Amino acid sequence: MSEKHIYIDLETTGLNANQDRICQIGVILDDGREISSLVNPEMNIPKQVSDLHGITNERVVDAPKFVDLAAQLVEELEAAQVFVAYNYAFDFQFLQNELFRTVQYELREDSFVFLDPYKIFKTMFPHNLSNAYKFYTGKELDGAHDAINDIRATKEILAAQQNQYAELFARGLKTVEQKTIGDTSILGKWFRTENSDVCFRQGKHRGETVAKVHRDYLKWIYSLEDISMSERRFISKFINA
Repeated sequence: MSEKHIYIDLETTGLNANQDRICQIGVILDDGREISSLVNPEMNIPKQVSDLHGITNERVVDAPKFVDLAAQLVEELEAAQVFVAYNYAFDFQFLQNELFRTVQYELREDSFVFLDPYKIFKTMFPHNLSNAYKFYTGKELDGAHDAINDIRATKEILAAQQNQYAELFARGLKTVEQKTIGDTSILGKWFRTENSDVCFRQGKHRGETVAKVHRDYLKWIYSLEDISMSERRFISKFINA
């Protein structure tokens, strides 16, 4: 592979590339050089985000701002032809926004070939029941897509996971649920629970806490055909409270 690669990973204040900011950057270049720095995001890092990556507001207060690193990043990006990141779209979109916001540099998709080990892994080892069964038990799954065979395999996989990830399961099954699935109080695409508050996951009120002022909007969501029973139950209970 003669093309020059740039390997990038970012930690951020959240998941929204339009609103959140970078608070740590790690870069590796083909010649072995590395760029590693905390970044002052010039905004608050929420506690729930700090709990995930360990970067607190106190740690970044004296760190360089992104604009201080931008020129070096642009130089290395322009020298590279291949952009490598795990779940590449997340990192690339944050870089696009930050470079344009700070130095009005337009980072273009057509400047790179993208390689994403996560996508390669999913392509070469699809996350289906047969592959999971082979991965955890070392056996081939016979009779896949037969309901009783599939659920027997699922039971074996869970038993193997309980042995392999004993530390995770030792914390209780609710912890396993929270760490692997997340909030399950309202199943569907419209709502999520954050710090005991129900917030909109999408739509024009995305990120806002559901409140009485949204009553008409909730009634509109209720009228949609593709919402879940869980969402319909929540809306009905909320607007009738």
